[in-house]
Amino acid sequence: MSHHNKQNTSIHGQSRFWFGTGLAQFLAKELQDFPGRRVAAVRLFAVTLIIALVSQTLHVPALGALAILISLSYDAYANAGQSLAFGLRQLFYLIVTVIMSVLTLMLAGNDGWLVLSLSFIIMALALFHARLIAWPTGIALWYSIAVLYSPSTTDANIYQALWNIPIIGGLGLGTWTLVHLSIKPQDPRQLLTAGIAAQLASVEAIFSSRLADAGVTGQQKTLHKAAGAGQFGKLQALLGDAELLYPSIRRQHDIYLNLLLEIDGLHQLAVWLDQSLEADYRKQAMNPEKLRVYLALQKACSLVRLSVEEYRNVSEPIDVLLNNEILHAYSRLSHPSVLTAFWQALQSIAALNSQMHHPDAYSSQHTEPEDEDTANWRPAWLDYEFWARHADSLQFGIKFSLGAILCMLIVQALDWPDINTAIPTCLVAAQTSLGADYRLSLLRISGAAIGGLCAYFYVLVFQSQFDTIIGFALSTTPFWALSAWITAGSDRIAYLGRQLGFSFALFVLHDFGPVTDLYLPRDRVIGIMLGLIVMGVLDYALWPRRSVVLARHHCISALRTLSKFTVRLPDIGHLMSYILPLRLAAEKDLKTAQDLLAHALLEPDARSQTKTRERAALQTIIRDANQLSALLQVRKRYRLMSGQQFDTFPAELQQHSRTLDSALSLALEQIAQILDGERLDRVKQTTEAQVQLKQSYIEHHGVDSLSADWALEWELRFMLDEQITALIENMQQTALNSGLKS
Repeated sequence: MSHHNKQNTSIHGQSRFWFGTGLAQFLAKELQDFPGRRVAAVRLFAVTLIIALVSQTLHVPALGALAILISLSYDAYANAGQSLAFGLRQLFYLIVTVIMSVLTLMLAGNDGWLVLSLSFIIMALALFHARLIAWPTGIALWYSIAVLYSPSTTDANIYQALWNIPIIGGLGLGTWTLVHLSIKPQDPRQLLTAGIAAQLASVEAIFSSRLADAGVTGQQKTLHKAAGAGQFGKLQALLGDAELLYPSIRRQHDIYLNLLLEIDGLHQLAVWLDQSLEADYRKQAMNPEKLRVYLALQKACSLVRLSVEEYRNVSEPIDVLLNNEILHAYSRLSHPSVLTAFWQALQSIAALNSQMHHPDAYSSQHTEPEDEDTANWRPAWLDYEFWARHADSLQFGIKFSLGAILCMLIVQALDWPDINTAIPTCLVAAQTSLGADYRLSLLRISGAAIGGLCAYFYVLVFQSQFDTIIGFALSTTPFWALSAWITAGSDRIAYLGRQLGFSFALFVLHDFGPVTDLYLPRDRVIGIMLGLIVMGVLDYALWPRRSVVLARHHCISALRTLSKFTVRLPDIGHLMSYILPLRLAAEKDLKTAQDLLAHALLEPDARSQTKTRERAALQTIIRDANQLSALLQVRKRYRLMSGQQFDTFPAELQQHSRTLDSALSLALEQIAQILDGERLDRVKQTTEAQVQLKQSYIEHHGVDSLSADWALEWELRFMLDEQITALIENMQQTALNSGLKS
């Protein structure tokens, strides 16, 4: 029995620290080779080697180590647009940091307590801003290096702020940007085109498989890859990157965004149909009218894909293919048809494709909407509501800024300047939750220790063998390569590589000539541990941020956003203005909640039965919410584009439809309330409203007497509502059984 318990404890320990696997399996997965990683690693290797050689050549070795830390902290997979945007923005933040540092030292440099007070406010606001925009600004980190490292030497600090900080930032940012724009730069427009083409190819494959199932000769069943959650957000980000490099795309932003939305909606609808059709129905032969519709859809989809890949106008041949007479020979205006939805979606895509090639005609008809908020000229941050809404981010900035100040006081009190790495440790360790803090702390201390061991190995084996800059480059190359390879991994291990590279650089670039200060790695690790201890205490003393609690809050926010998806829109044009912001917000919240759950395993009492049950419940709800989001979007398009004439339906049927909408919205709101700790004796059941609507449709349209094809069209419509209600009721039951507490 004892052996069994011991074995279970070991397994839980592995899951806790290594994402459900043992250390060997974790390293094997995180260090594995793939083409994209090779390119990223080569970029980082080139950046670190160039900075090391420049720092030695220009006699700025200590600054080179900090430049390497900065350059390793940025995305090695960035495309050309991202690289340029990131470099320009970080350069702006660097200038802001220099100005604030110099002004602080000039105005309060001789008054230690005033410097501390101003530094606390500046770093807290910088961290608040970074958290608010989800962007690694680096202002707080650079400021701490210029002002807090040696607070008693004001003149030297002003010099450092004026010259050293720009050198560090310029060397790190400039090298990183130039290398990313030189070594296999990825064109964001090509990546965007490939992403769109992949979605269209997936839809085309679904149409081909459907025709092959029905026995149509010349068609093949091919596998298609469904887009993962957040794929639309990635394509939208690529659009923003492409606009930076191509002004023509920026001038057609609305057209491109509408095109992305329509193609994504077409793909969602096709994937849902493919997953919903049963095998027995797939084998049934199609009547000639339906076959003509499917063939026209497949050819039109193929033509649109080629037009995207080759950037050419295909509106005229698609108009011929998508002749409405072909559709009307099959469809009925009084009945919904998924083929009608496909038909209208491809017609919209073709129209947008034509607008891309005739932007002047589009711009002459396009007018900017009037700004309804022109009367409200006050900046949002002057209002109390802004700070109340972002109180969590404000607490985040206060807590980690206070940690940096405390570490500076401890370093000065001990008169031990070589452990000043405690100061940036507090700022670097600033993460979203306790679990994320602990995981980053583990990677930080591990990376520093391994980097120190690499430095000692370099001194003992290589240093005495070389005495030229070429020898220095050759002897340090293996360590830069190791750091680059680890840093090019996933977020689960990349930070270890950054710390390894920084620790090694801090040692070998500390001074000119042979390294003799062997105490540096030791003091660096001690400084890191001091920073981690200080932040660990503050994490518990001031606003502890449990990962599982934050995950639940993000899940609640996503559910309340999804509850607005049920609103019946008057026409397809409202998808952009109403649904798109809600969709992006829901996807972001669900992705954040999923990431936070991975960090929750490291927190105290994470292995207790209550916490385990809570994580399992949230995992289930997040999974169902992602599926529900896709189904609600399909439902929205099905309603607007499937040919239903809702306004002509009887008042009783319309009322049943609105009742179901309200029931779905209320059910999602009640799930959010349960997760928020409210006690509900009863929850809104959506099945009854769904059954009433289904029966009303059956009676009004005589569904029971329709042909097999049209009976299936109605069955698909009913199935969509049933899938949505089943997901919501499963989420309700999961929330009620979980025993979640706020």
